[in-house]
Amino acid sequence: MTAATAQQSLTPALVITGLRRAYGARTVIDGLNLRIARGEFIALLGESGCGKTTLLRAVAGLDAVDGGVIEGPRRPAVVFQEHRLLPWDTLWKNVALGLPGHDVRTRAAAALAEVGLGDRLDDWPRNLSGGQAQRVALARALVQEPQLLLLDEPFAALDALTRIRMHDLVRELVARHRPGVLLVTHDVDEAIALADRILVMRDGRLAAEHRPAPGQADATRARLLAELGVGVRQLAV
Repeated sequence: MTAATAQQSLTPALVITGLRRAYGARTVIDGLNLRIARGEFIALLGESGCGKTTLLRAVAGLDAVDGGVIEGPRRPAVVFQEHRLLPWDTLWKNVALGLPGHDVRTRAAAALAEVGLGDRLDDWPRNLSGGQAQRVALARALVQEPQLLLLDEPFAALDALTRIRMHDLVRELVARHRPGVLLVTHDVDEAIALADRILVMRDGRLAAEHRPAPGQADATRARLLAELGVGVRQLAV
């Protein structure tokens, strides 16, 4: 690790202090604190309705909050479960959407090349597979060189083999661009494969933290499943 990279890893991409979000009488996020460094990959697990997506939307500026402080980029890059490509624009124009400057096609072409679609600049979204469309969505996010990348279950709709390939690609791209990453997922194995830290959310708070270690995937999986209330008998059923 170079001195510059080491310094970057100490720089926060996101700091959340005392975050609160309620819908009427129901509190979804309650006094949540979180810090993500540049280059750090965080995966967020939890049961449906625990507040994961609400947290991500609040950080993205797509949802209001009722208290606390979010210190981070005003417009972080976001990749959703649906690719959200514009069907009337070519791939390079989708990637260049909102990109400032005069060399946007060149930069979009370089981003598409990074995700293995450098020969499809003038193709259309309708001609892409699900995995290819998500590659374009990743290119669109990373071409901005974001400080913070938010991933909202972006691989949930993909088949198993495509998902594994996307994991490899995401690891490579994050290592190259070094944004802080917050991934919301229901997939324990995906979290173990990708994250530096895995956080379990429960009742609007971060209830547990795990750091995957080489050769300990099975033990980490067992601990996470226990945190999520999934036992061996339930899995067998």
